[in-house]
Amino acid sequence: NEYKSYLSVMDLHDACLRISLPHPEVSSRLSRRLTQLRAARTLWHKDMNQFMDHILRVNDDAVSYDVFPWIIGRVRKGEKSSQPVSMGACQEFMPIVLRFLHDEKEEYVHISLVMVESLLQRFWDQLYKMSKDHLNSCQSANLESLYMILVTNVERVKALCGSSCKEVADEANIVMKLLEQL
Repeated sequence: NEYKSYLSVMDLHDACLRISLPHPEVSSRLSRRLTQLRAARTLWHKDMNQFMDHILRVNDDAVSYDVFPWIIGRVRKGEKSSQPVSMGACQEFMPIVLRFLHDEKEEYVHISLVMVESLLQRFWDQLYKMSKDHLNSCQSANLESLYMILVTNVERVKALCGSSCKEVADEANIVMKLLEQL
């Protein structure tokens, strides 16, 4: 997955070069995006906290969309990853996930649903225990925050189950089934 991401950055660079001559404004945006992605890739391999800080500071949906697969891959690998994504890092990324979940662009909505599914699967045991204990024995503010964010967005996920985009509807149904079990 990380190799594919590297290739997509290089493909973006090639596209940037091809477009640059006739369209300077588009070229400038793509060049900024490429610069941000290169910085993100460097931080990705060094320090997850700095990576997350960078993505949040850049506050660019296109860059966030580009790095979602990287994060999802690490969330899914869990502790098997060389640099696991902590629950705190996931919780910090949730404002972007929620913004994408409520976006008009189907690809943004879909990737946010995939992220939510990945978070539910990765932290299922802790989230499930918390839901059954009704938050009484919560040991972690990050877990409680993540849980509350997830359960307060059930209606949005439910609405997405009826999306005209099959990919979004299918993913929303998967997430909804998981949320119903909490």
